[in-house]
Amino acid sequence: MLGGFPVIRCVLVLFLLFGASPVLFAADESASGSFDDYVESVISENTFRGASWSIAFYSLSGDSLVYEYDGDRLLIPASLTKLFVTAAALDALGADFQFTTPCFRDGPLLDSGELQGDLIVQAGGDPTPEIKSAKYFHAPALRAWADSLKDRGVRGISGNLVLRVWPYRLESAAAGWEMGDVNAGFAPPLDGFGFNSNVCHLGIFPSETVDGAPRFTVDPDYAPLSVRSNVVTSNADSSPMIEMWSLPRDTSISVVGEIPVHDDGEFLWVPMQDPARYFGCALRDALEQRGIAIGGDIVVDRSSFGPPSGEPFYVHCSPPLTQLVTLINKDSDNYAAEYLLAAVGAAETGSPERRHGVKALMSFAARCGVESKEMHLEDGCGLSRKNVVSARAITRFLRAMHRHPHSAAFESSLSIAGVDGTLSHRLSMPLTARRVIGKTGSMSHVSGVAGYAETLSGDTMAFAVLCNHFQCTLPHVRGAQDHLIEQFLKTYP
Repeated sequence: MLGGFPVIRCVLVLFLLFGASPVLFAADESASGSFDDYVESVISENTFRGASWSIAFYSLSGDSLVYEYDGDRLLIPASLTKLFVTAAALDALGADFQFTTPCFRDGPLLDSGELQGDLIVQAGGDPTPEIKSAKYFHAPALRAWADSLKDRGVRGISGNLVLRVWPYRLESAAAGWEMGDVNAGFAPPLDGFGFNSNVCHLGIFPSETVDGAPRFTVDPDYAPLSVRSNVVTSNADSSPMIEMWSLPRDTSISVVGEIPVHDDGEFLWVPMQDPARYFGCALRDALEQRGIAIGGDIVVDRSSFGPPSGEPFYVHCSPPLTQLVTLINKDSDNYAAEYLLAAVGAAETGSPERRHGVKALMSFAARCGVESKEMHLEDGCGLSRKNVVSARAITRFLRAMHRHPHSAAFESSLSIAGVDGTLSHRLSMPLTARRVIGKTGSMSHVSGVAGYAETLSGDTMAFAVLCNHFQCTLPHVRGAQDHLIEQFLKTYP
């Protein structure tokens, strides 16, 4: 058993290794049995000229480093950063932790069901309502929220729906994020509220005539977004070319380009620059769907300090933390990782600001045996190119987590090779499928994979294989990484 997963020794899996090159297969066949020689034959390929590698394998049974190549070289980990934030969250908050979002009222609830006054929602840092890739979540949260208020007798609200953001603040990109990330649906801003991964879907549809103005749709239609368009409808034989950009805290976006007449439509994920208002719009819609009308407006309060006075009228609870860390590690969800970083910061330092979350991560890593000179982080999701860590540090960290009280929850959150998550189509060879669990990380010229592998003799290995500064394709690098892990399991007794 490895991290709660059964070991299947004879697994027939279709080999779906992305972009595996004939050179790698040739190196595999010609390996003489020395893993050192095999590594050298792979990384010295002409396609990897100029690339940087850091590789480490650590025996957990023998409690010793059994192989490393440039193990202390600092490289960009990309989404391997999520290993640290999910582990730190389990340590600081516990596997059963739930985000809580309390609701208050500042007026009486009449027998008729009318709440005379405002419904005040206090931010709780919960990212879970309707995460757009929510395969690990179930009942739609805001409809359940509205049902709970209705069960408490609420039939209408005469005042405003007030979203109090304290102690959170609106934060956009971290240091080291690329400019393009600010406009991407995988890197939305965050504050103490979250809905639909803080993105909406923008549809762009051509006019019926060339040079006509396209039509735009926003899904959901209540998303607080305005569109400045310089898009035109082009000839049918042209190709769609759409560019979008936005600025932090600006709820309008600019879209330029062209879309061919008769095109079926182009779609973009748009990051919401006012998460609290977006959440408020979604909650109002859910309440109205349940027949609870709001007489006033949606008010985002970023100036009040301290929680509202009195006892909460209703408290919404998220799914347990185990489900969130599973989403983050298996699906590599950036949005949820940044909210979890805020939660770690709040628990460890009293502040949910990103810089305090990073400070807590570094402190936790140090307690796991990672020295400050071996790692530097700027965020929790791994988009920052200022993040650096060595393979040796990652394996030492994984060693500590394997012995941690929440090791089962942590290891269960990792992708299973050849089965699910970002490893669903990787390491699917018979020797590695289901024997390897781990996390991947990638961005331009960056690829990494780390986790745990079980050898034929039953030893559990913590491993990390990082590669930066390559000019070949990402699938080719992933193929090399997978073959290195497979060859190690062949070679290790």
